Amino acid sequence: MFPYCSRMARTAPLPDAMTLDMLPPDLAARREVVERLVLDPIRNRVVPRPWAPLSDAEWEELAPHLWALGCGLSPPWQRRGGRPMTEEQVRARLDAIFRAVTLKHPRGGRGAWRQLPEEHGKPDTASRTCRRWAQRGLWSRLLEEVAQPTAPPALRRLAYWVCCAFRRSLTAIGVGRAIALARKLKMFAALPAPSGWLPNRGLSEVFAPMIAETMRRIGAEPGWRPAPAIFPLFNLMTSMIFGRGRIKRVWEPA
Repeated sequence: MFPYCSRMARTAPLPDAMTLDMLPPDLAARREVVERLVLDPIRNRVVPRPWAPLSDAEWEELAPHLWALGCGLSPPWQRRGGRPMTEEQVRARLDAIFRAVTLKHPRGGRGAWRQLPEEHGKPDTASRTCRRWAQRGLWSRLLEEVAQPTAPPALRRLAYWVCCAFRRSLTAIGVGRAIALARKLKMFAALPAPSGWLPNRGLSEVFAPMIAETMRRIGAEPGWRPAPAIFPLFNLMTSMIFGRGRIKRVWEPA
C-alpha cells in the first residue's frame, strides 16, 4: 500500500517537453482513482471480532440464505438422498466453520483446519462443508449482504467472520473472481493479503496506455527517447498490476 507510494516517488521521472505530450489528458483524475485504491483498505477496515457461538438473532438472519442455496437447509424435494441435517446440526456446522476460519497460526497468519477444537467435530468435515457451501455461492452471497450499509445489525456483526470464511474459500470460489468481488464491495478483510500485493487489473486501465504509447513512440520516432527513469517506473507499475507471485499464509489480515 504505502510502500508503493514512496517507491513511485523515488523512481518517478521528471517531466520534460518530450514526455508530457504522451500523458493521457485525464491523468490527474486517474491518479485520484489510484489514491482511492490505496486508501480504501484503510477507510473500509473490518474490525476483527472474537469467535462466539451464533446468537439466535444472527442465526435467523443466516438461515434464509442457507435455505435458498441448499446449504444444509433445503426443502425435502431438493434433497439428493442421504441423511438430512437437522437445523441444530446445520447451526453447529456453521459455528464450527466460523471457529476454524478465525483461528490464527502460532507463527502468524491463518490457522490450520486441524486446530479446530474437538468439541466442534472433525476438522475435515468442517473444511469440506465450507468448500461445498462456497461452491454453492454462500460466502459470496453473504459477503455482498454484510457489505450493504442497510444490512440488519445482526448480520453486520458477522462481517468479520464472513470475510474470514470467504478468503479461506478463494480456490472454491475462483481466485480472480473472489479478489474482484471483495474489491468491488470494498471488503478488503476478505482478501488473503494486503490489497496492494494482489493482482489488480483495474490499474492496467490507468498504466497500460502509458506503457503502450511509450513503446509505440520509441519504434515510430527514432530520435525520441523518454526520461531514463521511466522504465523502472513501468516495472513498478507492472508489479502492481500483476501482484506478487506467491501469496503466503502469514500475509493474511488479522
